Amino acid sequence: MNSHNESAATPENAAATRTSPRIGRIPGSKNSAMQDRAVRTREAIIAVAARHFDTDGYGHTSINTISATGKFAKGAMYYHFPSKEAIAAHLISDWNRTLDETISEALTSGSSSTAGEKLTAIFTSLARQIAEDTNVRAGMKLTLEPTIDNAAGFAHWVDAVNDIIDTAITDGELTNTPTTHRLAWNLCAGAFGAVNASAILHENVDLTTRIDDVLTIHLSATH
Repeated sequence: MNSHNESAATPENAAATRTSPRIGRIPGSKNSAMQDRAVRTREAIIAVAARHFDTDGYGHTSINTISATGKFAKGAMYYHFPSKEAIAAHLISDWNRTLDETISEALTSGSSSTAGEKLTAIFTSLARQIAEDTNVRAGMKLTLEPTIDNAAGFAHWVDAVNDIIDTAITDGELTNTPTTHRLAWNLCAGAFGAVNASAILHENVDLTTRIDDVLTIHLSATH
């Protein structure tokens, strides 16, 4: 006859002991925490770099400056981004995504609106996002930074707007003139200039109003 102690050592009981859940940390939670911390560090690096690119300019911002401001270890910096250029490329990519999403939303929600109304919705939304989000604003500015290979960023903006204008010309909604064909470039360049001028002049006029003025002036010349 088995004793109580012998019964506790049976294979069935031993298996139950081995498969019982561990008390404490959930398996995998350490990796998850490390991943979350890495994401936060990456986002913080981008945010600090964007603030410097926006206010000081790309050329006057170094990896050392970003590291010192954010108190990032150099190893952490280079783990996420091999260079300052890589951070700029990320911000430009984010700007392009913001631009594409804004245009897509305006075209979907305003499918029956005029070209002028679509363009107004696009640039008004962009003006708000540029004014409120430093990352978006820095990304936009970097599309015309002369020291990095990024001309495609600004060209992407112009081409996306030009598609709307070409359709309006084909439909007879806008006049087929050289001025109208230059409209996309003029609108994007005008918005870009308004952003930079607003940052320097600090006038008591918000960016949305400035960009709306740009739209009104240029659209009036196409009818």
